[in-house]
Formats: sequence, C-alpha cells, structure tokens
Amino acid sequence: MKRTLTGGLLATAVVCAVVAPATNAGQCTFCNEELEAGVNPLKCPRCVEKAEKIARGNQRVWVLDFKPGKIGRVQLKDDTGDVETYWFLPYTLKNKDEHPRPFFIDVTARSDKGNRHHRYHDTWIPDVYDEVRKALGVREGQQLLSQKDVCMPPPGQRNEPPPAAANSHDRAKIALPVIQPGETLQCVAIFQTLDPELDELVVRVRGLTTSSLLTHDAYVAPDGQPHRRVITEAVLELTYRRPGDEFAHGQDPITYVGRRWVDLTRTVPSDLR
Repeated sequence: MKRTLTGGLLATAVVCAVVAPATNAGQCTFCNEELEAGVNPLKCPRCVEKAEKIARGNQRVWVLDFKPGKIGRVQLKDDTGDVETYWFLPYTLKNKDEHPRPFFIDVTARSDKGNRHHRYHDTWIPDVYDEVRKALGVREGQQLLSQKDVCMPPPGQRNEPPPAAANSHDRAKIALPVIQPGETLQCVAIFQTLDPELDELVVRVRGLTTSSLLTHDAYVAPDGQPHRRVITEAVLELTYRRPGDEFAHGQDPITYVGRRWVDLTRTVPSDLR
C-alpha cells in the first residue's frame, strides 16, 4: 500500500531534517537557515511554509479541513403522538488548496456500553432537518448542508455509466458537489436515536482526503468475489464520552475527547474487467 498525504509533504521535510547532519543548535538541519532562540530545529518555519505551499498546489493530493461543532439533539412527535429523539453534529468543511475539489462526505458513528454496540449513519429526514436548523439558529437563506447535499449529485446533474462499447476507453462520470478554493461550507450530520446508556461515541468521517492512493497490487478482489475489491482509506475519527453513573445516564452531557486519523479497510463493489 502506497499512501500520499498532504501532510506527508511536510513529513518529507521533517524526515530530511532527521537524517541531515546538524551544523549548530541555532540552525535548521535541513535548509541551514538560522533559527530564532527556542525554535525546534525539526520544525523550521521556512521548511513548513515551503511544504504547505507545495501541498496547496498539488492537484492530486488534498485534505479538506474539518471542524466539528457541539453535538445537540432535537425531538419530534410522530403521527401517533410518540416523541422521537434525533442527534446532530454541525461541522464545517474548508478547502485550503488552490484548486476546486469534488468531494463525497460519509459520516457514520458507533457507540459502546460494555459489550453492547450500536451503529448509526448520517441521514436525511426533512422534518428533522428543519428542527435542527431552528436549534442551530440558522436563518432562512443561510447555508446548512445535509447528507443529501454532501453525498448526492448536485441539482441538475447525474451519474453517467461508462459506454458499453468494448473498445471504449471512456470512464464513468460521477456527479459530485465541488468546494472551491478557500471556500467554507456549513454542514450538519443527523443521526437517529443514540443509545441512552452509551459510554463512548466514535464518529467517523470518510471522504476528507485522497491520501490513500492505491497501487494495482493493493486493489485486490477477495476470494470468490470477482466483482468486489478491498481498499484501505484514511478516515478521521472523533471520540466522545459520556461520564456519569447509572442514574439518569441519558441526561449526562456528551463530551468531546479528541480526534485522530486511522487507516480502515473495507470491501466495495467494482465493475473492473
């Protein structure tokens, strides 16, 4: 598996800094420029700036900046009068690169309580979405993209399959939303009722980066499944916990713990010949 990260361009400078011989304590070990007192020689500001400039100009490798907001919840009555609870996670996407980026954002979650596990998926329910807008104070005309906006073809566009002709080299055309250079999108993920007794909640966000660039050897078919392929992708994980005792546990706040990038492997359909 060969992987290329935007951050990897920066890491290249750091690795070079490690292997290059140091000249003196106040000098960058990679570019040999003088450093201010107290600056880590492996984190030279000039090297960081150069690496980030290279990353912004790379058309093949990119990472969208993802910032989560505070988890909240709304309640609706169904046709029978029963109250249903939904949870939501507001977030922003920002394109810091110099190129427009087509994207497809998939948000899932899982919760744990002892040996009990629950799984959730970002969903689109119009009435719930309207209540979430109210809860967030989003006014009419203000942007708040939902699952149907970050996962579906833009209005007026559609996916096109590849030509059926055997000698055609044309590819399928995937209609995706596009984020422009420097643009920030206001979004929200909506989940159906979370387990009221959850202890830990992990939210996974796919589609933020092209960091997993697969070689032919890595893109393989599982045994006995010729029309499926195994892929590994970089996924952002957000971890939350709900501290408290067993009394009214569902009323305790869900607190943010931290984030990390992980490599996850899954099997996907494929029409490769």
